[in-house]
Amino acid sequence: MNRFRLSATCLFTLTALTLALGQKPIAVIPLTSAVQNAFIDRPGDLYLQLEDGSIRKYDKQGKLLQTFQQPETIAVFDPRDGSRAFTYSRVGGWYSFALFGNINKNKLPEEFGIDPWMVCSSGDKNYWLFDAADFSVKRINNDLHRIDSEYILPKDWQTTHHDVVSMREYQGFLFILHRVKGIGIFNSMGKHLKTLSGRDIPYFNFLGEEIYYPLNQQLHFYDLFDASVHLQNLPAETRFVLLSDERVFSVYPNKLEVAEFKP
Repeated sequence: MNRFRLSATCLFTLTALTLALGQKPIAVIPLTSAVQNAFIDRPGDLYLQLEDGSIRKYDKQGKLLQTFQQPETIAVFDPRDGSRAFTYSRVGGWYSFALFGNINKNKLPEEFGIDPWMVCSSGDKNYWLFDAADFSVKRINNDLHRIDSEYILPKDWQTTHHDVVSMREYQGFLFILHRVKGIGIFNSMGKHLKTLSGRDIPYFNFLGEEIYYPLNQQLHFYDLFDASVHLQNLPAETRFVLLSDERVFSVYPNKLEVAEFKP
C-alpha cells in the first residue's frame, strides 16, 4: 500500500474524530443501569452490556432496536457482522453462534481444554480457546473436530489467567488483551508479532486497518499495515468510545451520545 495515502488517511480520520467528539451529538440516550461493556458490529450498530445482565442494541441514530436478557452470566460477547453473534459462558461451558436475541448452546469438548478461561470466534464456525491450566491457546476446527493450531503464551505473559481479559480475531491475526502487558498481536501459527504496551487497557476495537484502544485518557490508533500511530484526547468521564465509518458512540456513566463521524 502507498504509505503517503495511509498517513493522509490517518490524519483525516484524526481530524474527523476531533470534530465529532467536539460537536453537538445527534442523539443523547439516558442510561439507568451501569454499562459493563460495549461493542459495535460491522454494519455499525451498537450493543451495550448492562449491569443487570441485559444487552441493548442501538442503531446509528441511537434508536433502541432490541433488548436481550442473557440466560446466564457470560464471559464473552461479540456481535461480529450483526447476523451471527458469538457468545461464551464460562460458567455453563458453552459457546453460541446465533442471531442476536437467540442462543444456540454448544458444549465445549473437554478434550480441547482443561480450564477454558477465554474463547472467541474464528471465522464463521471455528473458535480460539485460551486454557488457563497451561496458558495454551488453541484454534479449534469445528467441522473436523480437531485442533488446527496450538501454542503457549510467552513466559512473561504467564502471570495469572485472570490477567487475560479478552481475545479477538481480526484480519487473520489473534489479539489478546492482557491486564499487565497490553494487547498482544499473534499470527495464526502463534508467533508473537508485537505488543501494544499498556496496563489496565479496558477494551480495544477496530476501524478498517487500525486497532484502537483507550489509555491515559487518549484513544490510541495503531495501523496494522504500516505501524503508524496517532492519538486523540478523550472527553472526561467517557467509559467507552466506539467508532464506525459514520458514527462515534460515546458511553458515559449515565448516558450514551451519538455523533456523526465521516472519515
